[in-house]
Amino acid sequence: MRNFQLEDIKTKTLKDMIYKNLKDVILSNNFPSEEYVTEQNLADQLDVSRTPLREAMMDLVNEELIEFKPRKGYKVRKYSNNEIDQIFLLRKVIESEIIEPLLQNFTPEKSEMLKDITLRQEKCMETEDGYAFMNLDKEFHRQMFLISGYNIFLKSYDVFHNLTILIGSQVIQKKGRKKEVIQEHNDIIEGLEKGEKQLVLHAITHHLERTKDMYTDVQTKNK
Repeated sequence: MRNFQLEDIKTKTLKDMIYKNLKDVILSNNFPSEEYVTEQNLADQLDVSRTPLREAMMDLVNEELIEFKPRKGYKVRKYSNNEIDQIFLLRKVIESEIIEPLLQNFTPEKSEMLKDITLRQEKCMETEDGYAFMNLDKEFHRQMFLISGYNIFLKSYDVFHNLTILIGSQVIQKKGRKKEVIQEHNDIIEGLEKGEKQLVLHAITHHLERTKDMYTDVQTKNK
């Protein structure tokens, strides 16, 4: 086989580091959502030049996590109730479709792996680490796709779940919601262990609809 030219792998660029830093801030619900923050203000706070900052911010805009307005700056993107309905409908469709292969590939070892995620969520609940809790929620659902072997569905899920972390980070602060999420995850595991498709479908549907409805309530109260 003929050799071909590849550049040496570089360490993370400044733009990459800014992107990760700001994405963590956004998804942990700590980025301005009611007023715009200017590019210069962000550059000053991060002590970076505006060029790599602008590049990082454009990536976040393209992921629809934040919005940008010329001469105003950036703020967290807000979603209409119609858009929220679409996000959760898409999640319901793809998560419902993986139930059969998920059941076929489910083993006691896979069950223990999902249970371990819920145990780690319980620890996050005790320490009140909402962002880590939401990342574990993402990991729980990602593992279901990996167990089912539906890797193309997983790529779609990853796009939507960044948005549901953004949405969920606001909902998860409501008293008692973390405990509910853990119970809803355990209900999914129980259905999988019993091998009952309808139980799993009901548990997934309830989990998604509960999160969507709570977010809609939060948005209505904030208007």
